[in-house]
Amino acid sequence: MADIGWNEWLSMMASLAVVLVLLAATLFGLKKMGMTNAADGSKKLQVREVHNLGPRQKLIIVKINNEEVLLGVTPQAINRLGNWPDQQSAGDTESAVVVEADSKSDNPSVFQKLIKQMTDSKEK
Repeated sequence: MADIGWNEWLSMMASLAVVLVLLAATLFGLKKMGMTNAADGSKKLQVREVHNLGPRQKLIIVKINNEEVLLGVTPQAINRLGNWPDQQSAGDTESAVVVEADSKSDNPSVFQKLIKQMTDSKEK
């Protein structure tokens, strides 16, 4: 086996650096293209908001066909908790639901409080 000189070593390291920079640029570009929201409303499904309740529990508000849907997501299931007309398209200026979160984010009472506040605000 022949010994590798400094020129060969520098050439290999430069080639590796170029490949890594191109890989990073490609991944960054793909991430940016995938995360863009269509401002013109051409997408039929839009995730409006995500609220993490615990390590693997979420509340998600999704807009589909001018309607907002509240989804409860757990590792076992995805449940539709409620739906209402899209507030932005209806011109409704109803206030947002506020939850007084306890110190423990995995406490199920946070989820219960949010649902109770949402149902109370929709009945008024």
